[in-house]
Amino acid sequence: MIFLKRAVARKLGRFGLFLLLTIISLAFFLPILWMISSSLTPNQRVFQYPPQWIPDTSTLDNYVDVFTTVRTVRIGRALLNSAFVAIVTVMITLIISSLAAYPLARMDFPGKNSLFILVLAGLMIPGEVTFVSLFLIFNKLGWVNSYQALILPSLAAPFGVFLLRQFFLSIPKSLEDAAKIDGCGPFKTLFTIILPLAKPALATLTIFLFLHSWNNFLWPLIVVTEPKKMTVPVVLAFYAATFQSTLEWGTLMAAAFLSSFLPVALFLILQKQFVRGITLSGLKG
Repeated sequence: MIFLKRAVARKLGRFGLFLLLTIISLAFFLPILWMISSSLTPNQRVFQYPPQWIPDTSTLDNYVDVFTTVRTVRIGRALLNSAFVAIVTVMITLIISSLAAYPLARMDFPGKNSLFILVLAGLMIPGEVTFVSLFLIFNKLGWVNSYQALILPSLAAPFGVFLLRQFFLSIPKSLEDAAKIDGCGPFKTLFTIILPLAKPALATLTIFLFLHSWNNFLWPLIVVTEPKKMTVPVVLAFYAATFQSTLEWGTLMAAAFLSSFLPVALFLILQKQFVRGITLSGLKG
């Protein structure tokens, strides 16, 4: 009887937890639902009362306006710019962070701990304090309004080095010793043994790097003035100023949905690896 009561109490507790998490999830999902609903609603009916979460008169005119309007920069080119910058940044940063994290985790050399502390110190430096010097450097090189200026400042990622180092420490040393017996050098061991086992950490870092590059606003606003090179956050700022002034909120919501679709899709694809990477990298609370 006691075991039955405990089982019932356990099930009720799980049900209560599930119900609570469902309510919290709905609270976070409602703004997204309103954004999607508004993007499919004619502009003059966005703020109708009572609000319609599923519009009875759906239209794709707002999405057509986003891609065809000539009043601001078109978002299609901005989406391609952001995707290109984010993908290149992620690929190069993963390689650099892996090459930096591996010796800090698996090799012994003088000053290793001091070097790791220096890497951690880089996490405490706000990127904004480097903008003036970076702009002067890129201006001197003639790289203002270029993809190099958008990509290069993000390649030095102390967080990436820290995350991968923590994960590399969890890999059994015996695997590395077996690779050495088979004649593998440090680079071959890294790329054939360590990195294949570090897929959860790489997926986690990919999401963080992609979101940081995709959502970066201030630096692209400073270093890019040509409309053809602008990224999504900068273009959205122009859209907000344009469409708010003309009360075209449906069109603005269509632009917001398009800008958030790719990051959300990436997270949904890598979410299992993301959770596993957070758990195994020592970053959990």
